[in-house]
Amino acid sequence: MATLQKTEEMTAPVKLVVIGLGWIGRKHAELIDAHSQCTLVGVGDVDAQHASFAAQINAPFYSEVEELLESEAPDGAIIATPNGCHASVAELCARQKVHVLIEKPLANTLSEARRVVDVAETSGIRVVVGHHRRHSPFIQTARSIVRDGELGSLVGASMLWALMKPMDYFELPWRRQRPGGGPTLINLIHELDSLRFICGEIRQVYAQASSASRNFEVEDSLSLSLLFENGALGSILASDTAPSPWSYEATTGENPHYFHAAENCYHFFGTRGALSLPAMEVWKYAPGVPGGWQHPLERVTRKVIPQDPLESQLKHFCQVVRNEQRSLVDAGDGMRSLAVALAVLESAESQRPVEVSH
Repeated sequence: MATLQKTEEMTAPVKLVVIGLGWIGRKHAELIDAHSQCTLVGVGDVDAQHASFAAQINAPFYSEVEELLESEAPDGAIIATPNGCHASVAELCARQKVHVLIEKPLANTLSEARRVVDVAETSGIRVVVGHHRRHSPFIQTARSIVRDGELGSLVGASMLWALMKPMDYFELPWRRQRPGGGPTLINLIHELDSLRFICGEIRQVYAQASSASRNFEVEDSLSLSLLFENGALGSILASDTAPSPWSYEATTGENPHYFHAAENCYHFFGTRGALSLPAMEVWKYAPGVPGGWQHPLERVTRKVIPQDPLESQLKHFCQVVRNEQRSLVDAGDGMRSLAVALAVLESAESQRPVEVSH
């Protein structure tokens, strides 16, 4: 990997384009437009109806990726197209030596993800995969607490992710169909990536899934059992058809499109203590107190200042483009999170535990 560097000529705003103008693509475009470290030089989508959005933010609109890249000569591109197009668009960017931020999941299949890994290696472009929660101060603080041994040896982690998606969410057919639809690849891949980031690699998954509530082709509810390489265990109960306050989005308040609830959604357990998130409460015995259920636990709350992880991710991408930082989630890392999610789907279909392919 090239040596990290910073030169005077690199202090100018990074020129970025957004490819794909669905909800998340538009969000990226608006963040770029408001950011001091970068400038939006163009946007693209195969659907010409999105030209009206481009006009609203005063950005040139293109219906062809090649024309966008050649005409605007950006430093970086945010790829927010459907998942199945990520690899082919990344290849077009690589030909122009344009660094990329690719929305999660990296692809629909491991073979497509491998194409992105290979094109990054052969072309030398830098890749950031859009697992933006890694930039959340809640997730980063939890990682420090767990990885630094404050809880002792990790025993396990438990996650709840339950909410009610409105029916108009499913007006886009791909959200209720394979290969890219369903909460595993749309939502739970965030939880799985966060677990990898905080706790370490996941070795095996066993999943049960149900589509009984909506009878779609894709699942609406899942129960997961996880085995980490360090011997810790994990569990996730997930549903996008159950009204509840126990989801990452609702509890952290990071996404203003969700109502906020003062609840916890993640819990981590070690041999010397436990952690709740996003309350960031560490429960431990006081110094000198012997272990045992008859003894009281002390609660210490870790101070966390909330930040928009999408904004932090954009700042990080600009630094990666300038070669000032290494990617927090490169293509290989993004492929490993995809491998876990695909193992979940395989396990649910086969009704057996599945070893995660790395």
